[in-house]
Amino acid sequence: MKKIIDGNTACSNIAYLFSEVCTIYPITPASPMASNIDKLVNSDKRNLYNEKVKLVEMQSEAGAAGAMHGALITGSLASTFTSSQGLMLMLPNMYKMAGEMLPGVIHVAARSVATHALSIFGDHSDIYQARTTGFCMLASTNVADAQNLAAVAHLASIESSLPFLHFFDGFRTSHELNVVEELPTDKLLKLINYDALEKFKGKSLYIGNNISRGLAENEDIYFASSEARNNAYLKVADTVNYYMQKINEIMHSNYRPFNYYGASDAENIIIAMGSVVDTIKLVVADQVKKGKKIGVVEVHLYRPFSATYLQEVLPKTVTNIAVLDRTKEAGSVGEPLYLDVVASLGKSYNIVGGRF
Repeated sequence: MKKIIDGNTACSNIAYLFSEVCTIYPITPASPMASNIDKLVNSDKRNLYNEKVKLVEMQSEAGAAGAMHGALITGSLASTFTSSQGLMLMLPNMYKMAGEMLPGVIHVAARSVATHALSIFGDHSDIYQARTTGFCMLASTNVADAQNLAAVAHLASIESSLPFLHFFDGFRTSHELNVVEELPTDKLLKLINYDALEKFKGKSLYIGNNISRGLAENEDIYFASSEARNNAYLKVADTVNYYMQKINEIMHSNYRPFNYYGASDAENIIIAMGSVVDTIKLVVADQVKKGKKIGVVEVHLYRPFSATYLQEVLPKTVTNIAVLDRTKEAGSVGEPLYLDVVASLGKSYNIVGGRF
């Protein structure tokens, strides 16, 4: 069934289905996601366990992240919604959730972090600050993606037992109204790995369960644990791709960790992430009709960044790559997406960075 819906609603409808607890604190432009959860709690809507979600509003985004961490550590699926400075307040708890391999999802309407001035409009400076937390990161381009990739984020998080940050551009996607084909709930629930879910609940912290959390370790044990945990990250790209293919079967879409659009013999391409990609696609389609050998790579899986999946979609004819970042990282030799592409593709291409 098709609906006229905005990105925030499309995303939070899915989050409700996969959550037992939602911890919230409002911040522009992510507030409507929390408001929609509140609306659904007071309707007949049920989650994957055929129960109503427990909604908890905290005193700040730091509290929302702490409550989410607490819910996850005691065996409840949990999610939250935020943006900009709100995400900054969640960072300490995000390191804990990732380190303890807890399958929670944070949905972000990406927005500028206030520096010399406040801006409620969008860049990617907030989500880039989270890239070292250990959260896996999925980028949505438009309203349909906000729904479909929200589902991928939750499914892959349960499967991998790692937390996910799913984001889309604030206002540009979060508040855009568009016609979207609704994901059928019955088909979506069949994709859940209930064995992985049961394993997660079996590791929950409660009296009688032989589990310890929040220990202090010396550097040898601490770093060994970090390396051991990395094995889970090595599987994430394949897990995300698997669930993308499952969503593709249901929605007749074409999601991959990286999607390529343009001439099959393109020489010059752009790599970008977020709502700008739809605009670039229009330009590419127009220019390819005129014989231009150009294309664009749309980034969906930003963390872990997979050189393998990126290289798979690049035409063999590509020589020049422009990487467009929607942020300015002061003092860096290049913006974050540009640096990842350079590290992944090495000296095989002429790669330049740009920002907008």
